[in-house]
Amino acid sequence: MRFLKLSAIICIYFFFSGSIEPHKKISCQELVTHMLDSLKNIKTQRYDLKATERVNGHYLFAESHVKINSQPRKIYFKSILKGNEVLWVQGTNKGNAVVYSLSFPLINLNLDPYGSLMRKDQHYTIFDLGLQHIGILIANTIIKAPKDFDKHFAYAGTHTFNHIECHQLLISFPEYKYVEYSVEKGETVTDIAKKMGTSDFKIRYKNGLSGYYSELKEGKKLLIPTPYANKVILYIDKKNYIPLSVKVYDEEGLFEAYDFYNITLNKTFTMDEFALNYKEYNFRKM
Repeated sequence: MRFLKLSAIICIYFFFSGSIEPHKKISCQELVTHMLDSLKNIKTQRYDLKATERVNGHYLFAESHVKINSQPRKIYFKSILKGNEVLWVQGTNKGNAVVYSLSFPLINLNLDPYGSLMRKDQHYTIFDLGLQHIGILIANTIIKAPKDFDKHFAYAGTHTFNHIECHQLLISFPEYKYVEYSVEKGETVTDIAKKMGTSDFKIRYKNGLSGYYSELKEGKKLLIPTPYANKVILYIDKKNYIPLSVKVYDEEGLFEAYDFYNITLNKTFTMDEFALNYKEYNFRKM
């Protein structure tokens, strides 16, 4: 979930006021307020993730285990299906991620998190992991049309997800479309995605582009999807207001879906849990 810094999300919280009174029917604004409030208080998180992403007209499925420490930023990711592991720690390894792959079991790979190898067939980078990514998507929607909140957000009652009772929130943008954009000097696909509040992956796909971070030719015409999606279905845990599932749709149907399981929040990690030699990891010892 890179379009706005997390600090911007937290600011959105103050767009809404008040709290949920006992026995009062919840409104969409109250629901979003409490979700953003819960997200801004996350310091550590670990969870299992099931992801579905449409890539080149086909759906790719992945299951992973994720650990994130917010300050300083530390990320551990393991693909359950492929066995690959990724470790990234802020201020170390020249900004590269250490990768263990079953294809190269005798060495650690040092890869650029923004590079083509790590972004291959991925909608997002490892920096977009985390429950806050959903908050970014929601906050970005609010910022683009704060006065039209009730036009785009609808409360759809309760839904049981993974045996947990959730609020169901529907976000719709019937005006979703592609607009022509003229590239400005020095801009990359990622720059444009951040500016327009949309997906850099989708921009690349729609315009047949290969690179995320290389500069585009000034004046080049691109088709940009705006806003991010035409429909989003979101399930939010009724107990702690944490998003548990999100499904994102565009003009072709389901674009991506992320389901979170076995979530543990704000539990301190051990000192060595983001080290290469941690007993549960397979990285080559250095």
